Order: sequence, then C-alpha cells, then structure tokens
Amino acid sequence: MTDPIPPASPNRRAATRRPARPLAAAALGALLLAGTYAGATAVFSSRAQTLTADLTATLRARAAASGAQVEQVSYTRGFTHSTQVLRLTFSEGGSSQDLIVTNDIQHGPLPAFRGVGQATVTTTFRPEDPQAQAAYVRAFPTRQPQIVTAIGLAGDTRSRVDVPGGTVTEQGTTVNWQPLGGTMDVQGNDTRLNLSWPGLTVSDPGDGQPTSGSIGRVTLTGENRRNGPEDPIGLGRATLTLDRASLDADADSVNLTGLNISTDTTAQGDYLNSTVKYDVGTLTLPGPDGPHSLRDLQLHLSLGHLAREPLARLTTLLNEASQDQPDASGAASDPLAALSPAQQTQARADLLALLKDNPVLRLERLNITQPTGNVTLTGQLSLPGAASLSDPELQGLADQPAAALALADLQLKLSGTQAALNTLLGSAGPFAQMVDTETLIGAGYLTRSGDQLSLDLRFEQGRATLNGQPLD
Repeated sequence: MTDPIPPASPNRRAATRRPARPLAAAALGALLLAGTYAGATAVFSSRAQTLTADLTATLRARAAASGAQVEQVSYTRGFTHSTQVLRLTFSEGGSSQDLIVTNDIQHGPLPAFRGVGQATVTTTFRPEDPQAQAAYVRAFPTRQPQIVTAIGLAGDTRSRVDVPGGTVTEQGTTVNWQPLGGTMDVQGNDTRLNLSWPGLTVSDPGDGQPTSGSIGRVTLTGENRRNGPEDPIGLGRATLTLDRASLDADADSVNLTGLNISTDTTAQGDYLNSTVKYDVGTLTLPGPDGPHSLRDLQLHLSLGHLAREPLARLTTLLNEASQDQPDASGAASDPLAALSPAQQTQARADLLALLKDNPVLRLERLNITQPTGNVTLTGQLSLPGAASLSDPELQGLADQPAAALALADLQLKLSGTQAALNTLLGSAGPFAQMVDTETLIGAGYLTRSGDQLSLDLRFEQGRATLNGQPLD
C-alpha cells in the first residue's frame, strides 16, 4: 500500500508562492510607472501647447517690432508629439516674402528620451515661394538648418542653432559658406546668446572680369535681463564682431578688418542709459589716385536719462500697434497713427513724460584716422525747454518740428590736424572745390592752435554761438 502524500506544510506553501510576489510587484510597478508616465505626458502635452502659445506670442511681438508679421497656420496636438506651423511675413518696399516655420514638439517628461523636461522643440524653416524653396533645397540638399530647443521642467530653455555649411552655384556665381552654430539660454528673465560663423567666400568669373569676395569669422554674443515677462526692454549688452571682409572687382578692391558693434543698456535708479558703438580697425577704399586707407573709425552714440516706466509703456504700445496693423499706412511718418485714440492719448502722455525728464543724446565720438592725422567730432543734444510743454504744445511739435529748436541745447565740437581736414574735405566731391581749410579759418568757422584746427558750435534755446562768437 502506497503511503499517501503528506499535505504541504505552511512553510512549504509560502516557499513555493514567494517567487510570484516580486513578479507581481514588478508588474504592478511597471503599470504604475506606465500610468504615471502617460499621465505626465498628457499633462506636458497640454503644457507644451501653452508654452508654444507663449513662445508664439513672444515671437509675434518681436517680429512686429522689426516690421514682420507672424501667423499660426496650424497646430496638431498629439499624445507624445505635436506639430505647429507658422507663417513669418517680411514686408519691404511694397513687396512681401513668406517664411514657413515648423515646430516639431516632443512632449515630456522624457521628450524624445533625450533627458527630463517639458518638451523638445525642433524648429525648421523654408521659403513659401516655390522658386525660392527650390533654391533653398539646392543650398541644403541633405540637412536643413534647424534650432533644437529643450524646455526644462521649470520652463527654462536652451536652444542650439545648427546651420550646415555648403556650396551652391547660381548663374556662374559660386558661394561657399561654413557651418554656423551657437546657443541661446533663457532662464527666467535672463537671456544669453552665443553664435559663431567662420564666414563665406563668393566668386564670379564674369565675362573676363572676375569678382570675388569673402567674409571672415563673425560672432554674436549678448545677455539681457528683464524685470519681468512684461518688460519689453531689459538691461544688458550685445556684441557683433567681424574679423574681416573684402570685395575685389577688376583693379578695385574694398577691404575691412576689425569691425565691432556693441550695445549696452544700464539702469540708474528709475532711468535708463543706452550706448551703441561702431568701431572699425581699417577700411581701404578705391580712389582716383589709388587705394585710400582709413584707420580707427569710431562712431559712439548714447542716449541717457530715459524714464524707464513711460519708455516701457510707449514701447509696448508701439509693438502692439505694429502687430495688430503691420501694414498701417502713415506709420513710417507718424508712429502713433496706428494707435487707437485712447492709445494715442497714453502714448503722448508717456512721450511728454520722457521729454520732461530731459534725456540727452550724445555723440560720444566720431573719429577718422588717416595717414595725415585724425579728425574727431563730439556733441550732444537735449531739450530742457520741453519740461514746460503742455500736451497740445507737444502735439504741435509734430506739425512744426522746427519749433523744437527753441527748446533745444545743441553742442558740436570738431578737431583735427589741418592736413587731415584737407584730405577729408578733398574727398567730399563737388564740395571740395568750393571750400578749403584756409577759407574756413579766414571766415572764422575754424580756429587754429598750432597744427590743430577746431570748431565749437553751440545752440542754447534760440541763441547760437560759433567759437564763442554770436551768430546772427
């Protein structure tokens, strides 16, 4: 007789079931993780649409400030992927050009599995005009320019710009350009930009008269900090540099080295000061007697003591007007023409507030250095008389700008060697045959001190003097 199989002990049953528990836990964890990821993806899908709308509004405002128009063509929202198509229209001289901008959006929390964030947006561009689009494809046959923007969990963004290099030949002219790359970071109200481009070359054999040109390394850096999302101005600086550029045609050539353009906006209490500087190391131009070289070309301008609050309101109003009515007639001659009556009243009040605080426009330095010496011009302009203007009187200045001279303080100072001034006047075309430095000295327009000649012109609220002497 076979003994019956004894029943399993409780401990044995537990031992046989124990492996199922980790599997069940893992399955449950996987389901929870999948559910969490799906829920987060759905949230970020909605959030990505909101962020895209915000970015579109920002793009629209910035484009409007430069005379362009942004229109959303479509927005297709998916669970993990959405697509937005915009039309960017540039208008100039009665003609317009359309650029199609496509934003391919991968939603978080693991967008495109490239990291943790709200979304990754890949932006590409193409001309809408078929002929221009065909040329664009020939220029970038395998890989098109794009901007890849990673949007972090806190809303910060980091964008990478990628423009491939290439070569294209159209109607005998060959253009060869190097890749352009860079980054733009936005953290809260802070923006930083860093772009670099090695340059390009152009060659055209012509009909036995070849032409060639080149552009050396170009860099663009900048940083800006705003008070908040509604601040249209911000504080910061930007610098554009160009190592060299040249154009050779037949026996004539133009060469430029060391171009530097910089802007700087700072705050002093409730006021803003803004400076822009243009500097050129050397500039060589063709002339009747051979190449003419100029060095240390400098143009430095500043606008100071600008009341920040009325300037911000005025800037916002004008941006909104150009956005709402990008083709408004008369806007070039009267920037307030596109505003509603209520907006015009607000704009005039802000403009009056700006003028009453007596901003100062300064020509910090205009300098030209030649082999014969240098010529320098400085000056400044302010409107201290505007502090007493009423709103109707301010409106009257728009119809009679000459009336502003009675409110103005103007000062100009010119200095340079006589040889340098003669060289500069000699390049002034027909004017050079009418006047020279000796004639200007004899007429009292210039004063001499050794080899230096100078001029001091002042205009103070209706009273003019030249070199200290009244001008009738």
